[in-house]
Amino acid sequence: MSREEQACQVILRASCQNAGVSSDPPLYLDHAATTPPLPVALAAFQQAVEEAYANPGSLHAAGAAAARVVETSRRQLTRALGADGYRVIWTATGTESNHLGIQGLARVLAAPVRRAGATPRILVSAIEHPSALEAARALEVEDFQVDVLPVDAEGLLAPETLANAADATVVMAVVHLANNEIGTVQPIAHLVAALRSKAPNALFHCDAVQAAGKLPLPLAMTRADSLAVAAHKFGGLRGTAALLLREGAPEPEPLFRGGGHEGGLRSGTENTMGIAAMAAAAKWRAEALAQDPQMFYRRRATLLQGLREIFPDLVVLGPEAEASCLGAVLSLALPGQRAEPFLHRLEQHGIYVGSGSACNSHGHTESAVLQAIALPKELGNSVLRVSLSGVETDADLQRTLQAFKLAL
Repeated sequence: MSREEQACQVILRASCQNAGVSSDPPLYLDHAATTPPLPVALAAFQQAVEEAYANPGSLHAAGAAAARVVETSRRQLTRALGADGYRVIWTATGTESNHLGIQGLARVLAAPVRRAGATPRILVSAIEHPSALEAARALEVEDFQVDVLPVDAEGLLAPETLANAADATVVMAVVHLANNEIGTVQPIAHLVAALRSKAPNALFHCDAVQAAGKLPLPLAMTRADSLAVAAHKFGGLRGTAALLLREGAPEPEPLFRGGGHEGGLRSGTENTMGIAAMAAAAKWRAEALAQDPQMFYRRRATLLQGLREIFPDLVVLGPEAEASCLGAVLSLALPGQRAEPFLHRLEQHGIYVGSGSACNSHGHTESAVLQAIALPKELGNSVLRVSLSGVETDADLQRTLQAFKLAL
């Protein structure tokens, strides 16, 4: 293992400088929320600061150097994500990518349906991330109809459910690849086929933000027409993301207009440094997954086995079968425990996890995901989410289990 690879693993295992009550540095297990930037990403960022600081649109040599970084990173990201046959459109956030993919494409597709005297429809799964769900719902003021499709108790959307809802008025289906709260991995290729069988002119948008860099699946295998990804979920820097658009798919209507950057689809000077960092992080993640496709699943299984010994009545949210489970996420309900105080007791013992509480951290909105899977109300405030980097050591996992014991 090279020094650079070792440094990446050290950073992924570290969380912050404050030690809290524990004598050891805290262990950060909230990677579904955001990941610490990888050293390879920071190195690529710094190199771009020094060598590609110019505006990529400038005609002089310095501008050309920056443009080369943007284009090289575009190819590198495509390879790393297994997205052959897709065009990379640089954006700033996963939310922006979802809006461009959903609103931008839906508006383009709506005209033929309206000419036929019908209302264009968008099908959305009940457990979509708010950035996708609300992007679709915002189109209702433009006379789109948004239909929310039910999922089963594990959060899975059945292809037949989508097929039964689809007809010639449907312009788009929106289903994410992996759920951020409970880790459900949807059978996207089968869902795409189900959509095509009933609505051959409709497009399929997939939010792959939580899955990219964590799921050993080439994104091209989803067969989706557009996919959203974000750098900070796999070791890049916040402020850089992308929409992957299938070659041959219609071009979305731009959300931003101006200088015509990104082929006119996303005006705004490209974030060359963030783009270089995102591509470098994606490459590192792809190589790590290729070397060890079980890097997440194995650690998740170890944690789950140990937690079941401590909490025999715990309830796992989402699927347990590997084929439909994101190994990076372990969401569970601890009967009799309130998530927020338990989370802070874990913090006192140096373990940082996320809460999947029925009330979000910024208010009292009940989780749409927990509603959709019909989680009993008495468990709604006892949900914790442990999300992994994939390089936790056995000692890290045992330390986590010990912290759960001490937090009781």
